[in-house]
Amino acid sequence: MEIISSIKNISNSPRTVVTMGTFDGVHIGHQAIIRRLKERAAEEDAKSMIITYVPHPREIIHDMSRNPIQFLTTLQERIKLIAEQKPDYLIVHPFNKDLLRVDAERYIENYLLKYMKVQGFVVGYSHSFGRDRQGTPEFLKKLGDEKYGYFTEIVPRISNGEFIINSTNIRRLIATGDIDTANRYLGRPFHIRGTVVSGDNRGSKIGFPTVNILPLSPKKILPHIGVYCVSVLFRRKLYRGMCNIGYRPTFDGKFLTIEIHIPDHIVRARPGNEIEFRILHRIRDEKRFDSVDALIAQLEKDKLKCKEKVELEDS
Repeated sequence: MEIISSIKNISNSPRTVVTMGTFDGVHIGHQAIIRRLKERAAEEDAKSMIITYVPHPREIIHDMSRNPIQFLTTLQERIKLIAEQKPDYLIVHPFNKDLLRVDAERYIENYLLKYMKVQGFVVGYSHSFGRDRQGTPEFLKKLGDEKYGYFTEIVPRISNGEFIINSTNIRRLIATGDIDTANRYLGRPFHIRGTVVSGDNRGSKIGFPTVNILPLSPKKILPHIGVYCVSVLFRRKLYRGMCNIGYRPTFDGKFLTIEIHIPDHIVRARPGNEIEFRILHRIRDEKRFDSVDALIAQLEKDKLKCKEKVELEDS
């Protein structure tokens, strides 16, 4: 996959079939669009091209200081996940207020048709672009049929019963702690990259040493507070563990922390090291215990439950 930093930086004006969108999460709905994009490009003897945007358009449209938006993936994660789908090209186009004001037809004519030989578009049913979101799939198809001569293929929505599989709904699942369902619709475990930070060593004192994590991006959505089974990737080794996301109410904690305990292993992670963890299952809500002994007893149960889930998956 070739990565291009702007639509205007395309060279050789390739014959292309194009899809556009933010692709936050690169979930199974996005994957279906990309699969069809690649199939249609092969049918047209053209290259498959994905156009995504940075920053996310919602960061330009909304006041992030008053209504911060968190995402399923950072830009680097989005690029990596798209690369795994193996399109020919990925354009990461700068999004700003000027582009926000461009009307849909001008965007197609002056940004896309001007720089490449577009044979057609493959877009999701809910995709929109241009000023006031006037560039609907139907509008895109009408322009191609009546004026510009390209085709438009609209990929229907993917749903499970009444649940529509899209980035917004998957973010809601994660925010409410329904990680099992979110992972199913992502097509992989939700993961977070972070930096190891110093803790107060309370975990070590009670027999459950933890690695404390600060996410690399403040824009990354976090699961609802609680205890989760996780897998941890550190220095090319994969470990199974359990993670608490919360405020440590038993110790009157006042700040949100992410703590990971890896049973039966000593992981010599130091402050400043980067670490990645994948959230596999939710175990329980965070709660306040009447004593440290009661907390330890519950942690032993949590550890056993995580082990049971791992053994069930491996069987």
